[in-house]
Amino acid sequence: MKQIVSCCMLVMLCLGLLTIGGCSTPAVQTSIEPIPSGYNPELNWNGTFVWDEWVRGGGLKVAVYPQTKPDAAPTAVFFPFLPTVTLRDPLETGTAVAKGFWREWLREAPFTVLEFRELTTSYSPEYAVRLARQRGALFAITGDLTDFYDGGSVTGARLGVTLNIYDTRTGALIWSMNQFAYMDKDRTRDFLLFKAETRLPSDPMWVVTTAIARSMKKPVQGWTSQWAAIEQENSSEENAAF
Repeated sequence: MKQIVSCCMLVMLCLGLLTIGGCSTPAVQTSIEPIPSGYNPELNWNGTFVWDEWVRGGGLKVAVYPQTKPDAAPTAVFFPFLPTVTLRDPLETGTAVAKGFWREWLREAPFTVLEFRELTTSYSPEYAVRLARQRGALFAITGDLTDFYDGGSVTGARLGVTLNIYDTRTGALIWSMNQFAYMDKDRTRDFLLFKAETRLPSDPMWVVTTAIARSMKKPVQGWTSQWAAIEQENSSEENAAF
């Protein structure tokens, strides 16, 4: 009985120290949703509390946004991101990150049609606009990798993205936004009776990419949803006429 009481007191003390140390609540500073969402610490046999790391980063900065509602069904072509930092395989890396964005944007998609276009060379915004127009899309989505580091589950990942959306009818830039996020291996904290450390996922770059993509999708989704509302209103008026 005394052993059970002692164990309960030890667990309560450990959780209290975690709270004091600022570890019980994720310090997410942005609109990025913490991924993964589980923070329940696990106590290992060697007296170490381990909990899942979360995505951290800066707030979403929107530099350009549309001043009017969409006037037609929003369709788009997504293009590879172009790194502005030195990478060994710039186009391959930019394509992989852009595809991560594209897959996330297919979920609760802000566009009625969203196609991904792979390229074998670098490109200009004008070229992307022309290709998207040829595909019959109203918008071309391009982007830059302003920061990139992939250390895997050992050291974590860091990603900076600038996303641009162009109207293919006019060639005008209608959306421009950027955001930075990262996951890293937090230091081990030594307490009196135990240690506490974080655990990275197997692919932190995918987690960081998904988090930024989800954050950037929200304002675009809010804008394109206005077209659906207009269509529904027009349909209701037409039906009321009969």
